[in-house]
Amino acid sequence: MVAKAKKKHYDNVARLGCILCWHLGYETDDAGCQIHHIRHGTSGVARRVDAPVIGLCFEHHLGNGGIHLLGKKGFQKRYGGMTEEGLLQI
Repeated sequence: MVAKAKKKHYDNVARLGCILCWHLGYETDDAGCQIHHIRHGTSGVARRVDAPVIGLCFEHHLGNGGIHLLGKKGFQKRYGGMTEEGLLQI
């Protein structure tokens, strides 16, 4: 039951499209939107399954301008101080 509810939540988040594209004023849709888990390491949420999620397009998730390539600090620098946690609050 929990897995089914979590999948439904992920589907709903993905339907919103890329939150960073939206924040930057770009056109966004749910096509290709990927779920990004916001983990906080050992001091916070370490397990992916328990982490909050946001929807990101490929470019902002895994691409050259993405969180996984740039890292947290590089991502924040590139997008004017915006953090994963900040995107979660939008």
